[in-house]
Amino acid sequence: MKIKIFGKELFEFKTNKSAMFEVPAMATLKESKFLPDFKKVGGANDWQGATLAFVNDMNTVANSDVKALPVQKIEKEHLTPKKVYVLKMLHQEGFTINMESEYVDKQVADFKEKLCLMNDPQYNHRGYEEIGSILLRMENRKKYSTVSATFEKFPYTTNQRIESVLKKHDYLQMGEVDQFVADMPKEAIVAMKEYNAGTAKLCNKKAVFYIIADKKDFVKTSQRRDPILLAQSPFGHFWQILGAWDKEMMFLEEL
Repeated sequence: MKIKIFGKELFEFKTNKSAMFEVPAMATLKESKFLPDFKKVGGANDWQGATLAFVNDMNTVANSDVKALPVQKIEKEHLTPKKVYVLKMLHQEGFTINMESEYVDKQVADFKEKLCLMNDPQYNHRGYEEIGSILLRMENRKKYSTVSATFEKFPYTTNQRIESVLKKHDYLQMGEVDQFVADMPKEAIVAMKEYNAGTAKLCNKKAVFYIIADKKDFVKTSQRRDPILLAQSPFGHFWQILGAWDKEMMFLEEL
């Protein structure tokens, strides 16, 4: 006997182009001007105070030689965000994205089945958002070749890498980019515009940007701020590092 939910067989999900947006939550994602912000899934905005709620493409890192951050002695040196960037503490060397069509098609089909299983009002929206975010990004991989020149310019980092750096240097904080835009240098704005253009060409959405900076820089300060600029990849739940600036930052009080 076949089980049906809202008239659909439980383990049946059509795979035409409109299928990924058949449920209301997916329609919302489709209509949004921005990529799904995977850092906000489940409301886990306090990076250090909550278990990470991100779903990772476990086959994304294809290079088996990629190693975790080496265990180091506790350093008393207060590293600035720019120094963290220069030392490549966030950089995930050897990071590659699995673009094989057979793999991508399988992931899309598997996550559509998961979405179909959750197609019931009794479930919370967190599952919809996570799965929808992954589906959209997996679909984007099929068009990677059309925008590769843009996205290959920036190094990658991962949620785990970021979490490790923030735990080790607990005076650093991750936050949204908006309050930093006014005093960011021209170079940073150019990078953001380029990344946005690539994302728009890929899926007609705007990119999601975040900042890593000293905690004091997220409140009003009388000094130049020192941020690392990150962008959420449109191809998976991982990040790209757009740059870091300190002396180049504008000091608005001097304008």
